[in-house]
Amino acid sequence: MSNGDAGVPIEQFIQALQTQLDRAQSAMALKAENLDLPLTFAVKDLSLDLRTHIEVVRSEVRIRPAGPGEKDASTLHLALTTITRPMIKENAKPLSIDTDEPSLKEAVGDGLTDEEQKRLEWAGIHTVSQLRRLSGSGAGKEVERVADLPVDRLRQALARASRPFMSRIEPVPQESGDESGAPPLLRIRGRNFLGERPTRVSIGGQPVSVLKASEHELLIAPMAHQFAGTLAVETGPDGKAEMAFDLEPSLGGTS
Repeated sequence: MSNGDAGVPIEQFIQALQTQLDRAQSAMALKAENLDLPLTFAVKDLSLDLRTHIEVVRSEVRIRPAGPGEKDASTLHLALTTITRPMIKENAKPLSIDTDEPSLKEAVGDGLTDEEQKRLEWAGIHTVSQLRRLSGSGAGKEVERVADLPVDRLRQALARASRPFMSRIEPVPQESGDESGAPPLLRIRGRNFLGERPTRVSIGGQPVSVLKASEHELLIAPMAHQFAGTLAVETGPDGKAEMAFDLEPSLGGTS
């Protein structure tokens, strides 16, 4: 028996098999449509009996093919059949995920162990918005039961994932018509900029006027001396993010 690292996750094995069957189907389509050659065969159903060792490593089912004459191996029977496009649409609901939204792992970081994140994925929770929606609907106890994860741990993970995060700070020239020499505005990009209370921004401990605020962007109007230092965004008692920046050299020609 191996230590598990030599095995392959069973979903990867199935996906690899499916990919190779897709390539075979594409080759047959090329032969029929582009080369005007007759099809000599088609794959409708495929059955495999694989002698393998089945192992569970950190909540992941892995398979390791048995060698010649190796005893105590299990027989894994796989039967693949064809599926049509209408069947896919009927049974597979597409994931509507915001392209700007980070994965649960990216947002939570080390707030959850790999094992706990995998259990949440088993429950169908892959993003922060899905976790927030379930927690807000009062389904926390159900998630706790399915994912074997205490509600307090879920709340801590949600609180961490909901903290503001800044990815970029960039200057925005004032619109034409403003008085000459006015300093530019600053655009802050990131996520979780809307919280329990109105978003507050400060630079070097001094407050800055917030002109616009959305979930992924803030537009602020700093004073002439506030283009370097530590910028802080606060959305609530437990929601704060800080980033050091220095845009003074790049603004030399804006005055």
